[in-house]
Amino acid sequence: MLKYDYSALLGLIREKGYTQESLAAESHTSLSQLSAKLNGRYQFKQYDIQHISDVLGINAADIGRYFFSRES
Repeated sequence: MLKYDYSALLGLIREKGYTQESLAAESHTSLSQLSAKLNGRYQFKQYDIQHISDVLGINAADIGRYFFSRES
């Protein structure tokens, strides 16, 4: 399984004033599922990406930067 670097996404979450808990609630997922995805144990699904992008204001052109940057 590919490993992705979510540091930009985590930074944006903080910048927008969210915690993982508040983002999970706003994006219709559980905290445990969001945490597992951010820690690379599960992959984000298309609907996860759409919900989180809507909440954080990520435009379509920037989705790759936040969700598909590979770990070095």
